[in-house]
Amino acid sequence: MKPSVFKYLVLTIIFLAVCNTYAQERKIINYTEVGGLIHLNNTFGNNAEFNAFRTRTGITRIINKNYGLGIALGTDNYKRSTGATYNTLPITFNAAYFFNPELTGLKLDAYGGYSIKLFDNLNRGLTAGAGLSYSVAVNNGLNLGVQTGYNYQEIDYPSTFVQQGFNLGSFRIGLGITFK
Repeated sequence: MKPSVFKYLVLTIIFLAVCNTYAQERKIINYTEVGGLIHLNNTFGNNAEFNAFRTRTGITRIINKNYGLGIALGTDNYKRSTGATYNTLPITFNAAYFFNPELTGLKLDAYGGYSIKLFDNLNRGLTAGAGLSYSVAVNNGLNLGVQTGYNYQEIDYPSTFVQQGFNLGSFRIGLGITFK
């Protein structure tokens, strides 16, 4: 395992533990998603295709019976069809609409933020997306669900690079767990 990946995993575990503690005390839910981003389009050219593995963890404050606002941290690991990789560490603000006040069933979500360059092997750029998910209650404090939607990611290069950067559009699909 690469040292930077190990650091990210440790940070994610600490973040999850803190989020779960807050969720027990307030009207805050914690969710974690693992999934993929399937290539739809890009501005890179050369008929390049990018698919990605995705992880996300976040907290959402329920502001009334159907709406929530939150923040999330994740990683998207894009791999180009020719083997090149682009790794991002997006920090996003999220909005959610729960059709059921019990937080089960259908949910609409939207997010936007920025992928920061924390380590040398990370790319930066604007990120945004929206989607639909469906979850079922396992018990009073836990939901399992599936998510789908659209994800947009910019890959920015420093101004000293010849290439100016590019944009990626992806179909998002994932499995999620929600602690409520």
